[in-house]
Amino acid sequence: MPEDCWETIWKWLQTHQSLLGWASLASLIMFLATLLIVPLIVIALPRRYLFEESVRLADIPPLWRWPYLLVKNGIGAGLILAGLTMLVLPGQGLLTLVIGLSLMNFPGKRRLIHRVFSRPRVFRTINRLRAKALRPPLEWPKEEN
Repeated sequence: MPEDCWETIWKWLQTHQSLLGWASLASLIMFLATLLIVPLIVIALPRRYLFEESVRLADIPPLWRWPYLLVKNGIGAGLILAGLTMLVLPGQGLLTLVIGLSLMNFPGKRRLIHRVFSRPRVFRTINRLRAKALRPPLEWPKEEN
């Protein structure tokens, strides 16, 4: 049974070689784009990002709210999809997922971001990127009792 499965996959790959080439090219483009975009976003985060939203919708003129939300959530969704694919393809998958999640608007977002940022390796990596750009480290909110 597993041999039949591998044979089917091999035949499919042979008949769809151009698709494999396009997938490889897309993977390379996503890898290079995240090497440029993700560090820029991490560096641009305000120092107190983990405390509150950096941009409140009330601060945006009413005419620009919907375009702002559409663009921001669209970029976030694209980064989430790219991050998910980079978990199995070359790239900074976890960091790209974190940035995509931080751009999206959905219930429970702050709690999820705190959970991901609470991983010491993720938090250290983000602050290391910020230090290289001469930006102050992100502040971690103290637990309230």
